[in-house]
Amino acid sequence: MSYLVTQMLLCLLLAALIGFLIGWVLRAIVCQKKIAELETAWEAQLAAAAAAAAAGGPGQRDDLKKIEGIGPKIQKLLNDDQIFTFTELAEAPLDRLKGLLRRAGDRYRMHDPTSWADQAKLAAEGRWKELDEFQDVLLGGRET
Repeated sequence: MSYLVTQMLLCLLLAALIGFLIGWVLRAIVCQKKIAELETAWEAQLAAAAAAAAAGGPGQRDDLKKIEGIGPKIQKLLNDDQIFTFTELAEAPLDRLKGLLRRAGDRYRMHDPTSWADQAKLAAEGRWKELDEFQDVLLGGRET
């Protein structure tokens, strides 16, 4: 009788060992496949981010609040209108900026974007001292 019990336990142990080995191999195969998929997706995201940065796309943003007359709410309006950098602000036509403020409502109409392009050009070129000197003669973005 003990011989039969020993053989049954040995068969169960062997079946468990075989099941463990099969599971381990299958999991390794599935995990390797998943890792390869994730690496491919990660490389694609890195390439897209690099292309966006090279093109000056939405990956690159300047703090437009450094421009006298632009606060957080106006910066959000500019970002919503696809203006993210000092260069884009410097190249934006004055009519576009005035129209943007006009469409935003009455409380934005008092802002004058006339000097924003000049300020943004100085900021884009990294001429911070000249920008500070220029902003000293401005009040809310208007020359005093």
